[in-house]
Amino acid sequence: MLRLRLRLPKKSNPVPVEVDEGTTWHVFLQTLSDLSGVEQYRLRILSGYPPQPITAESTAPVNTVVRNGDTLFVQEGEGHVVKGAIKGRYVPPVNDKWHFTRRICPADNSCLFHAAAYVLRNKSRVDGPKLRQECADVVEAHPNYFSENTILDRPNREYVQFIRNTNTWGGGIELAVLSFLTQTEIVALDLTSSTVLRFGEDSDYSVRAFVVYNGQHYDAIAMNPSYNSPLEDEDQVLFNIRDTEAYNRAKRFVVEEGKKVTERRE
Repeated sequence: MLRLRLRLPKKSNPVPVEVDEGTTWHVFLQTLSDLSGVEQYRLRILSGYPPQPITAESTAPVNTVVRNGDTLFVQEGEGHVVKGAIKGRYVPPVNDKWHFTRRICPADNSCLFHAAAYVLRNKSRVDGPKLRQECADVVEAHPNYFSENTILDRPNREYVQFIRNTNTWGGGIELAVLSFLTQTEIVALDLTSSTVLRFGEDSDYSVRAFVVYNGQHYDAIAMNPSYNSPLEDEDQVLFNIRDTEAYNRAKRFVVEEGKKVTERRE
């Protein structure tokens, strides 16, 4: 357990805080956001004497970024790049000549996390297990926000243990948590019914990502310059929240992909 002191905006005295050493930096930033009232994307964290800004990977354990006993200065910065009136990350509209493609994920009880890692972690094929752990961590760190009375289907502590089990399937609850964790709207499209479920749609996020499912399995979808291209490094996985053309094209793609699934079954 790390014991830290926080210098928060509008607070004259330092605020002590304890955090598990293995907590990811992103989860810790959300805690700092809750304590300071500064939105996470605008946080500026400094440490040392003279204080210097901290930069860290979102998945880095907090004990690799700060040390026990450190004093952290929490400030409100300028945030990330903003275009127009929407806060947060900016992704330009897609090229209208690009094509949606489906990226198949392993069917190993963690397909949702593999699909989410592909679209949320820059096409990662290895970060699915990390996302499962981060999902559990952020729920555990915010028991008031994630509770049986809000979006969980069981008590917070019970849920955390449940979702850490690698044999546990992910679903809508996990997509909602991952949307919160990554500050990204996640759109889940049903291949069999073309039903659209949106997670984080009321949170004013600036980007969205797409996954598809058939009731038992999740895959990722992305846009690529070439039709049915196997070159994943060319994929675009995040889309501007205002890009209604990309959103509508994703829905049309899933309708056509769903027809192929039905034809193969017949």
